[in-house]
Amino acid sequence: MGNASLKIARSVCSRRAGTVLASTIIVAAATMVAGCGGDGTSESVEARPSLPTPSDLEGYDAGVRMEVIAALQRLEAAETDPVAWSRLGDLYLAHDRPALAIECYDASLLLEPDGVRPRYLRAWAHHDQGALDEARADIERVIELDPGATHPKWRAAGWLVEAGELEAAATLAEASITPPDVDLNGVRMLASIRLDQGRPEDCVELLEPLVRSRPKDRGSHYVLGRAKQMLGRTEEAARHLRLAGDARSTFGDPWLNEVMARRADLAARLITVQQRSNEDRHDEAMDLLRSLSEMYGPRREIRYAELVVLANRGDHAGLLEAVPALVEDEPAWALPRFREAQSALAVARAVVPPDVEGVSRAVDAAETGIALAPGAVEGHELLGEALGTGGRWFEAAEAYRRCVDIAPFVARHHVQLADALARSGDPMAAVTVVDAMDRDFGRSVDAALVRARAFVLFGRIDEARAILEQCRRALPGHPGIPRTDAAIRRGRP
Repeated sequence: MGNASLKIARSVCSRRAGTVLASTIIVAAATMVAGCGGDGTSESVEARPSLPTPSDLEGYDAGVRMEVIAALQRLEAAETDPVAWSRLGDLYLAHDRPALAIECYDASLLLEPDGVRPRYLRAWAHHDQGALDEARADIERVIELDPGATHPKWRAAGWLVEAGELEAAATLAEASITPPDVDLNGVRMLASIRLDQGRPEDCVELLEPLVRSRPKDRGSHYVLGRAKQMLGRTEEAARHLRLAGDARSTFGDPWLNEVMARRADLAARLITVQQRSNEDRHDEAMDLLRSLSEMYGPRREIRYAELVVLANRGDHAGLLEAVPALVEDEPAWALPRFREAQSALAVARAVVPPDVEGVSRAVDAAETGIALAPGAVEGHELLGEALGTGGRWFEAAEAYRRCVDIAPFVARHHVQLADALARSGDPMAAVTVVDAMDRDFGRSVDAALVRARAFVLFGRIDEARAILEQCRRALPGHPGIPRTDAAIRRGRP
């Protein structure tokens, strides 16, 4: 890599120590007898100190402990398989055990010295531990072994930035940007380095096309905003920084993402429940929840997940029946109150006009949840929906304004605010919000339909009708088109 190399001299002593350790592990594994205790427990596995076994395994999350024991047992039958060692290393790394992961990757690399993926992940584990020389030596070797891979280069560039080696970092980041399939993480890394180098104009040149193609990349908006601040483009900078909020750039790569997919703790398993339910596989989601209850006991997170599945499958009556017990046990927890508001509102809207008592329950539940978690945007959104359903549009607009303050990058909240302002009788304020949306997010059918309904209040019926026809051509199935058509016909939103 010449002058752009990582310039890291490997420690021969450190390498020899790792080799001795890995050799000891493999020799020990080869002499073991596979299997477990007669009662199906892990006693025989845990009694073998030569395997990379956590000393505090009994204190692990139940689901993680089960996965680790199974992986150790598989390794007993495949002690000469580098992939088996690597997979156990992945499991440890996924659960924040970098030292154990390193032992496994050491063994894998002893069996297959040119293994790129385990060496890269060992570099990550070393970095986690603060062993930066070892991390950089490993990632240098990865780049040598697989020069076509892009993520090791921009990852190494990020580590060089941490060490203050900006020129070498920039060279590596540039090398990770290879057309035609450009790794956008390389672009983002290089842009950040250019900013650190005091070259904001180069940063802007790199990031403006990226945020046009990925307008929801908040981390890039943040870096671009800082660059434009340095260039004195204060109005544009303020827009980018407002869209970024508190987000900062994060960099995910395929191998690390594979590792994180190995997470097996309760939180990860509940994400799987959510995914199944989102895919309309509600019965499977409920079966998973029952198995989690058996594994972990009646945890509040599991009980809450049941509410989410009930809401997703449309069983709002079932949710409203189940929620009081959880609210009684967890009175300071906002999330069950938000689910109560969601289902109460759904039930209230099932009749025309909406059920007044149901709307009132939704408002009360949302307000209670907001009092417990003032920064939770979903609470303010639910409150806005409930207030609007009850015809209290001025108050609904205030709730949506709070949504915009908390989550300015979510276009939906701007549309909700503009619509509520129009319905409250303030079309000028609604148009102002829509104009800002066009600047910040680009033109959209959602915003245009709100503009059309606001124009109705101004009496500009022909313009409203022209906007409606444009929207109808652009997106004929949009659910807001019939409502806007009816507003134009009756002369009010």
